[in-house]
Amino acid sequence: MSAGIVEYQRTLPDHRAGTLDADVLQVMEDLAPQPLNWSMETGCGKTTILLSNLSAHHHTFACDDREYENSSVAYYSNCPLYRAERTTEVFGPTQQTLPTFKFDQPIDLALLDGPHGYPFPELEYYYVYPNLRTGALLVLDDIHIPTINRLHTFLAEDEMFRLVHVERTTAFFFRTAAPAFFHLGDGWEFQAFNKAHFPVALIDAVHPESKPAEAAHRDDEVADLKRHLVETEQELALWKHIAEERRLKRRLARRLGNWAFLR
Repeated sequence: MSAGIVEYQRTLPDHRAGTLDADVLQVMEDLAPQPLNWSMETGCGKTTILLSNLSAHHHTFACDDREYENSSVAYYSNCPLYRAERTTEVFGPTQQTLPTFKFDQPIDLALLDGPHGYPFPELEYYYVYPNLRTGALLVLDDIHIPTINRLHTFLAEDEMFRLVHVERTTAFFFRTAAPAFFHLGDGWEFQAFNKAHFPVALIDAVHPESKPAEAAHRDDEVADLKRHLVETEQELALWKHIAEERRLKRRLARRLGNWAFLR
């Protein structure tokens, strides 16, 4: 299926929302759970074409941009490979559509590729993760963007997920059998990421402007240690030379006698 989508891509310019590489599509196709009954994505494009074929019930949460040139919605809906009968389109900003959507079935595959500004990736994750079944595939695109890399870093250390592959700037996670983190409570201290990184160095977090001065101070300390190390090595070499010279004199004294120049 991925190969056919790539052929379709060659006949058109990229759509407004950008496009995934063929290698990423192939990995998604290879890692997709079987059977794939219920899938979803935020954003749309070539992945919509792919998932409409792989999944019995696919849902795309995206903005309807068909009034614009190079529309992302038109890109997938005009593709002859696209299976509209398997797809439910939920149009509108995901900041509004996801909180009101009723997930009545467990999610087998979820692709998060909606708005990338903070805190929107986390917002999408919040409404999706409680519905991921054990063994589901969670795909996170554009992990080179700082706001999304932040979420990627957290997920890579969380008990609920196992990072199985990174293809270019797209990460693939499998949902483990760990219980879902209670989405209406707290318990930050039990999350693996927080346990591993608590406490944060407050000098960096509260006073970021002091970082250059702190870094310069650390550099000076390192330079002083290096100089002290060199001096110590030189002193050690001197004492080794003195000790060797004394041993040599004692040997000569035993052979030649206790001459003054050997004392």
